[in-house]
Amino acid sequence: MTDNNNKIRALFLTALMVFSVFAGTVAFTGTAAADVGTIDAASASDVTAGADSATQTVAFDVTVQDTADEQITVDYATGNITSASISSVTDTTGNITADNLSVASATSITLDVNGSAASDEGTITLSVTHDLTNVAPADGVEVTIDDAGGTNDATAATPTFDITAPSGSDDGEVVYEADGESGVSLIYSGQTFNATTLQPNTEYQLRSVDETSGDDITSSTFENDYTTNADGELVEISSDGLETGDYFISGPGVTATTNNTLEIVEQQFSAEFADDTVDNEGSTTTDLEIDGNRDGFEVIVDSEDLDYDDDELDDIFGDSFSVREDDEDEQFIIEGVEDGAFETNFSGVDEGQYNFTFEVVDTGVTSDASITVNDVGEGEADLGESSVSVNQGGIATFNVTMNDAAQGGDATVLVGDIGEDGYQANVSVTDGNDDGVVSFNFNTYTAGMNSSTKTVVTLAGDSVGTDDEVELTNKNSEDYERLGDILDTGDYLVSVGVGGNQTVADNPDNVGTFIVNERTAPEQTLWRTSQTTYDDVGDAIADDDVDEQQAILDAIENDQVTQTDTVAIDDDGPRDDILVHQLSAPGLQGLIENASADGDSTTAAFFKATQQDNGFDSDEQALNVVFEEENPGANQDATTVDISEAFTDASDAANSMTVVYDEGEEQYFIFVDAAALEANGFEDGDEVNVDISVQDQRLLNIDETADSDERMDDFQTTSANFSVEAAEIDFDLNADDEIEAVVGDDATVSGTTNVAPGTEFTLRVQSTDDTEPRFIETQTATVQADGTFNASYDLSENAAGDTFEASTQQAAVSASADGVLVESISTETPTPDDGTPTDTATPDDGTPTATATPDEGTPTATATPDEGTPTATQTSTSTPGFGAVLAVIALIGAALLAVRRDN
Repeated sequence: MTDNNNKIRALFLTALMVFSVFAGTVAFTGTAAADVGTIDAASASDVTAGADSATQTVAFDVTVQDTADEQITVDYATGNITSASISSVTDTTGNITADNLSVASATSITLDVNGSAASDEGTITLSVTHDLTNVAPADGVEVTIDDAGGTNDATAATPTFDITAPSGSDDGEVVYEADGESGVSLIYSGQTFNATTLQPNTEYQLRSVDETSGDDITSSTFENDYTTNADGELVEISSDGLETGDYFISGPGVTATTNNTLEIVEQQFSAEFADDTVDNEGSTTTDLEIDGNRDGFEVIVDSEDLDYDDDELDDIFGDSFSVREDDEDEQFIIEGVEDGAFETNFSGVDEGQYNFTFEVVDTGVTSDASITVNDVGEGEADLGESSVSVNQGGIATFNVTMNDAAQGGDATVLVGDIGEDGYQANVSVTDGNDDGVVSFNFNTYTAGMNSSTKTVVTLAGDSVGTDDEVELTNKNSEDYERLGDILDTGDYLVSVGVGGNQTVADNPDNVGTFIVNERTAPEQTLWRTSQTTYDDVGDAIADDDVDEQQAILDAIENDQVTQTDTVAIDDDGPRDDILVHQLSAPGLQGLIENASADGDSTTAAFFKATQQDNGFDSDEQALNVVFEEENPGANQDATTVDISEAFTDASDAANSMTVVYDEGEEQYFIFVDAAALEANGFEDGDEVNVDISVQDQRLLNIDETADSDERMDDFQTTSANFSVEAAEIDFDLNADDEIEAVVGDDATVSGTTNVAPGTEFTLRVQSTDDTEPRFIETQTATVQADGTFNASYDLSENAAGDTFEASTQQAAVSASADGVLVESISTETPTPDDGTPTDTATPDDGTPTATATPDEGTPTATATPDEGTPTATQTSTSTPGFGAVLAVIALIGAALLAVRRDN
């Protein structure tokens, strides 16, 4: 501080002295002498470091002992202030006069005081101006106020004050500014930056950090020196030429700590187009892909092929960026650049290759990108199929194709001609995914309905889930709303083009035909399947990658779904058959789609159609499905289940039924869990009729004035019948009511059942009696199309004669049977009859003859297989009616076996 004071004392500021004394009277005199009695109650206000003209108020009370002048000195020499001037003095109380104010030195001020009488007192207030340009912040700075030559030698007063840091700084911290932001701690190489909250008009250094210890910078390297302006700022310090790393400002009032550092890093920046080529009509957009480590900066876009003020630059980049033209530097600039993909649009740009240079404004980092613009000519739209047909009430699919020039743009499809057909739907499509195709569905049931809430067109096929768009633009117009009934059958003109409605009507790019056919009555076929197949269909519906219609067709082909006139129920469990109604219903899709809401499954839409009234009576549904018992007991009501009443809502219905629509065949597969029928009263022995009725007034085009009987005649109903049976499982048994399984590694247990093919259940075999070794084995048995089942086990460790019990687990019915292992299962070998009698030997006198000898040339009684076709023939090990010798041998064998087991 001594070196600093010595340096600053060399600066001397001449003071302009102005004073005023306010009292009852004002006097200026220098003839009398006075002694100062006391100096007390002194104070000095705080000042701010770095200011070149800091004003301070100094006040003190003084008393005099006579009327003579006495000189008082205000001295800053012991403190940090090294230059001061006096601008005014005020006597605010009493009869004290102050005059002869002067700047005695760079650090002291003198003034004379006197009174009009002894013991006069007053308060002297001085306004002092300091040059604090090179003074650092400090606390508790002293100023000494003393009488310079009085005989009384009054006691000096020493008030203190603070020299505060400039506004905005915090204990000597530097605030850095860059890119319009204050308080930054990082900039990019090439940027300029400011350093603020420093002392005005003071020299500072920019130094690079070499080493630190904790928060302290212990080693640094000089880079450059700068002088602050009058506001204590270093403005536009360039980072050009500086290596990446940490830097700090060093100088008065700044602490060399890490919280005063600024990091300089290299900006990473690249810009390139996602595509090498782009069309100037149709699909005219491609992304500009920007990658880097910085956000929110400006980039100069320069091209040898385009001037900075060409409209094409604005057209290309203006949709994704804020842009501006710098006429002074002749630059086109995009603002707010950051990482990401930004759409550029080359619509109308001349064909050719365009080379762009992208340069970051404040760092100078550049990146080059090129793209070729193709001239694709005029846009045109067409229909994928020149003729589209649909059954009345159904949903037709139109595929609109666009050439390269139209790709990614809009097209108009006019379905019908109001003048020729009495109906016209103006459909606008947008190729949002730039693939040149937009597919949409057209609902002939809702077409022409007098309601803006009815949906007529929706995206279809590959357009679903993309950015493609479709809209019926004239649904509220007079032309569109004039249909009171369903769209008539017949041929309709379809016009398509890339222009607006009138343009396409007058001059379409292409035309086609839309044929609405007369629908036929519905038909149904009954099938049944297992819970396993039912679950598989549900999984296919939930999996977007699996076609549920194909899953059903595959199950039919594999005999997992079979036609039936019976359904088996589980009397005491949930393992009932699944009834499948194959409903062929041309033209029904539009009605069902109209009943649904966005996001509804086919099951929910079908159920809601059974809840929708038919346009005549709120008690009559548009679609009705009813199961009714045909053989109720005497004096008993028939059991009836109406789908529309059996479930509380679509979610409840989905717990017991699933509906799949096969668009190609216009048919529905309606899966109904027989457990739901059982829960509503159907039981073993019931004969059931199921009616599916189409009853909708609009779809059937029934006269609105028809009475109940007349419209009943117009309803379309398809019926089917089936019987309900309790589930049964029977094992294949021998004459002793036992299962025979051949001992070995493929011991098979088989049987028959009336449950649906494809049904799986567990079949367990467990050893019984004295069988050794003991065993418990389980296998999954699957019911085949003919109702048979079997399961095989490895029982090779056991022997013929071992016994077991077979039982079903997790099945619709519990069944069990005793079984025995045998060496083989006897099978009768058929003996062909060739019409030639076989001689039978006649025993002589009771003497047995072992074998009859056939005549020569006469075929034997055993059939001989064709050569090349070997036939395995099993021979029974137990033959009823065997002879005495064989009986003895058998007894001896049994005894030996028993001895072996005992051992």
